[in-house]
Amino acid sequence: MISKTTKIYIAGHKGMVGSAVMRALKQKGYTNLLGKTSTELDLRNQQAVINYYASEKPDVVIDAAAKVGGILANNDYPYQFLMENMQIQNNLIHGALNAGIEKFIFLGSSCIYPKFAPQPSKRRVSTYRFLRAY
Repeated sequence: MISKTTKIYIAGHKGMVGSAVMRALKQKGYTNLLGKTSTELDLRNQQAVINYYASEKPDVVIDAAAKVGGILANNDYPYQFLMENMQIQNNLIHGALNAGIEKFIFLGSSCIYPKFAPQPSKRRVSTYRFLRAY
């Protein structure tokens, strides 16, 4: 059970989803919430993530972090977005596993799809389509 004093790290706490998670937890009385901006902690840097987990020792990690730029940027630079976002998620997940963090929540997004696209989307965009272009 997660108590109100459980140490919870919210990666991406300044973004749209992460900040909503932070606000909701604060409103529910959680008092031990951690967050670092991308200038304070580069989540693409595996050793930085490992060091952060070692120093802060969170009990729970909520991953709402990602490189974002909107539909046009995602379309123009798909490889860069894909690779950096995989680095972020992989570093957070791998670091949590090695640090013995047993509770990890990974949030994904469908923001690359049109506003009124049916959810879940029946059309899957292949990663290979992105990679073939480079």
